[in-house]
Amino acid sequence: MAKKAQQSLPNLTTDQLRNEEVAYAFSQIIKDAQHILTPFEAAKYRTIITVDHNDNERYPNLVKEAVCYFWSLTLSKNKGGNLVLYFSADNEAVQKFGTTIFNRMLRSIFKHTSTSTNDTNIEGCVRISADTKDVHSFFYKRFVDGESEHVTIQALDHVAAEKIN
Repeated sequence: MAKKAQQSLPNLTTDQLRNEEVAYAFSQIIKDAQHILTPFEAAKYRTIITVDHNDNERYPNLVKEAVCYFWSLTLSKNKGGNLVLYFSADNEAVQKFGTTIFNRMLRSIFKHTSTSTNDTNIEGCVRISADTKDVHSFFYKRFVDGESEHVTIQALDHVAAEKIN
């Protein structure tokens, strides 16, 4: 869980510890997301595109993002410099596959940001879009643009059909 971030960095300020916990939660959520996507047979449904925005002068508040056909998860800085997680689900994917995959992602997000799993309270760092978005168009654009120094495209290995609950 996110407690590892605080245990390994004891000399940080409260805000720095919080940001470390949020960044660690982001990485753990992405690991869960990879597990959620592996049962899909089609490679496009098992592909995750990650973007590292550390040197992005155009969008200085963006830190990292992960986008797939189904959703996007963004790690960003708010006006106060604190890290925040933004989650959006794709409208077409919800219509095509239902809400089960999104419910699993929400469970992962809340599991890794819960006060019961973190020494620092990071529950307030989560922003869930109440409305579905056109995420898959952004996913396809990133895919067509291809990999670069800051963009990684990963088609996950297919794992034999696991019942998605």
